Amino acid sequence: MQPPRPVPLRHALIAAFALAAIAAAGWLAYVLALDAGFARMQREGNDRLALIASTFDATVARYRYLPAVLSLADPIRELYRDPQDAAAIAAANHYLKSLNQGARSAELYVLDSTGVALAASNFDQESSFVGYNYAFRPYFVDAMRSGEGHYYAVGATTGQPGYFLSHRITEGGKTLGVAVVKIDLSALEADWARAGDLVAMEDENGVIFLASRADWKYRPLLPVPAERLAELNAAQQFGQAIDAAPIFVPKSSRRGIEIGHARGRGNTELGEYALQIRPLDRGWKLLLFSDVVDARRNAATVAIAGMFALIALLLVVLVAYQRRQVVRAKLEAHDVLERRVAERTEELRRTLESLVQSAKLASLGQALAGVAHEINQPLAALITYVASSRVLLRRNEVDRAAENLDLMSSIAERMMALIDHLRMFARKETGSRSAVALAPVIDNAVRLLQYRIEHEHIEVVRIAPAEPLYSFANPIRLEQVVVNLLSNAIDAMRESERRLLRVALGSEAANAVIEVTDTGAGIAAEHVKLLFDPFFTTKEVGEGLGLGLSISYGIVREFGGDILVDSVPGRGSTFRVVIPLLDVAPASQHRELQA
Repeated sequence: MQPPRPVPLRHALIAAFALAAIAAAGWLAYVLALDAGFARMQREGNDRLALIASTFDATVARYRYLPAVLSLADPIRELYRDPQDAAAIAAANHYLKSLNQGARSAELYVLDSTGVALAASNFDQESSFVGYNYAFRPYFVDAMRSGEGHYYAVGATTGQPGYFLSHRITEGGKTLGVAVVKIDLSALEADWARAGDLVAMEDENGVIFLASRADWKYRPLLPVPAERLAELNAAQQFGQAIDAAPIFVPKSSRRGIEIGHARGRGNTELGEYALQIRPLDRGWKLLLFSDVVDARRNAATVAIAGMFALIALLLVVLVAYQRRQVVRAKLEAHDVLERRVAERTEELRRTLESLVQSAKLASLGQALAGVAHEINQPLAALITYVASSRVLLRRNEVDRAAENLDLMSSIAERMMALIDHLRMFARKETGSRSAVALAPVIDNAVRLLQYRIEHEHIEVVRIAPAEPLYSFANPIRLEQVVVNLLSNAIDAMRESERRLLRVALGSEAANAVIEVTDTGAGIAAEHVKLLFDPFFTTKEVGEGLGLGLSISYGIVREFGGDILVDSVPGRGSTFRVVIPLLDVAPASQHRELQA
């Protein structure tokens, strides 16, 4: 038996070079993917911060006028003319209580020039402000000095936190006192918590006073010197001592985002987070914390995929090299050997195609868990409503602005549900279903895209039956399907002179039919059969991942339906969503399912 032949030095060097190349490719892929993840996180965080900031400004703006209104009200003026008149005091108290109930503020009250409360909306409660002196509060000092003041603190009398806005009351050049409104901002904290955001607001001293986590309140973002902390505690702004333990320990910075560890109650470790900051008025700052675990996990996945891709490429090159050597040897042999070489080559080709298909399916499974492009349209709608609300608030159309806020809250809840559905789709789970009225689903989808429809100058034709149609489905996921089809139709008409979008709801036999027809460029016949394949798209690079129709098709199939396509190049396309009808009212169906 002959001893094994030593591996030539050349082969060893090639192997070492290959391993080094694989490691370098993996490291480079990880760094690039992590940078891309942080860039995406930065964009999404900036959008989220802008939305939260505008919501906060809108909330405060609703009450900013109240102190000035109080300074002009007749009952308040009468009170200042004779502060000892019992009838004037009673009239002012009842006026403040009525106005407070109508404005839905926390409290309204007026102070004399020495800071003593003359009348208050809570005059008939045990925690009444009447008779107490608030001259020590900065909002009183600022209003007396400059005409207006603001201050966030825990109430000295009620023990409840709030944002105080004040306005100086004058008559004939003489200062009479100060009018104050107290705003309860706890609803904002509740909204942040329900949305799943880690959001906090920092005051000009670096102390957190609003947060989606209760254990972050009245703690500094970063360490505060002991001397400064003692000064802040002496002011008793928050009715309790400020916890000196910071909530964030920065470790590094990437793409302008601070990365570090967040701390909970008792300095417990919450994990690694990226911190984004948006400055506000008054020296305050809005803080958004984003978990970086997903970004690092996705970057690691990309790096591993890149390494495997390089290994596969090297294997293909090696196989090709070996095959060429075998073919060269067998060409010199018998015809039988040539046939065997051809058969082996064909077998290797089929094996390689199978490996490529398996890799494609694995990539699909990975991509579905992180799909985010389906929420672009709701985000655009939110931005539109924010802009609209600002205009309405400038016009003092508070009721219409409140309606906008309700719509924005509804859209945000639908986006949260949509994200849950996408994750559930990646886990091969099904969402809960119930009897769904189809017309409102279409209405919501059109509403989400209204800004694009108007911006693109698209004429919309709506067709719906007189009687409501119902189907057993998930309303959020069905709306996702309609939004996707409408968005694709809008994109298809981008270069069309005549832009007509027809959205029809009807029934055929036992099925409900939703038709979306456009006058766009149409779809080539050879592309129609590929439309629902993952990653297939006819859009320009960077304008789509090719997953929208694939996801929509899966959703409709889950409901027991189908999506059909009819397209004429140059004239437009029609997508038909066909799902089973329910022949009973929703309430009856609910009782039947419960039984």
